Amino acid sequence: MKNKALNNRFGGATGIVIAVILILVIAGGSLGYTYVTGKELQENQTEYWNKAFTLFSQKQPEFAYLELIKTRSTFNESLNFYRKIATGTYLTKEEVNEAIVLICQSEAYDNLFNLESAESWIQKAKMEIEYVDDGETRLELANYISRAEAADKFCKTYREYIKKENLEDSEYQELVKNSLKVGTQAVSANDYDYTIFEIRFLIACGKSFEEPVLIAEARQQLFDITQAKGEDEKTKILWSLLRN
Repeated sequence: MKNKALNNRFGGATGIVIAVILILVIAGGSLGYTYVTGKELQENQTEYWNKAFTLFSQKQPEFAYLELIKTRSTFNESLNFYRKIATGTYLTKEEVNEAIVLICQSEAYDNLFNLESAESWIQKAKMEIEYVDDGETRLELANYISRAEAADKFCKTYREYIKKENLEDSEYQELVKNSLKVGTQAVSANDYDYTIFEIRFLIACGKSFEEPVLIAEARQQLFDITQAKGEDEKTKILWSLLRN
């Protein structure tokens, strides 16, 4: 009887040990799978991020935007688990979300520089800003978008005005006045993109409406911004427009 009880007790203990081992094996397998999945996601994230900025530099903004959206999709619990184990410097979701808004804004201003509609990129920016969690960053980006939206309206009005045969002086004067008002806000916010747009806009209005004072204002602003920030592709184009 003692041997039978001992065997039962031993058998029960063995069963518990086996069950524990099985649980550990399953848990280990699950953690291993999560680690591998997280590693793949991290590799994909790096690839998407680098590809986005390669495409952006190649003037393919639509494709760059899509790669950034794919970059954001890699954030999940598996990635978080991998990052707890593997050391390194990694992108945060907030950085990716901010980059998405900024690329939309950049493309909006590229359109505006050509006095074209930027509505589609502005709408993308307004949609993407909803993903930005930091309140201060979100407010700053929202103000940038607001100025881009105002610039888009100025461009639309300008395109309508240049079609008119008999344009009232007060109409374009009000248009330029409003543009300069937003430009003052842009300068205080160090909004370089809007400042460059405003110079482009003043040149266009000055030439279209034959107003030398607007050309003079554009030249002064361009001189100031070039002195402060140096030359880039757009400022070179603006100097060329002023000379021709």
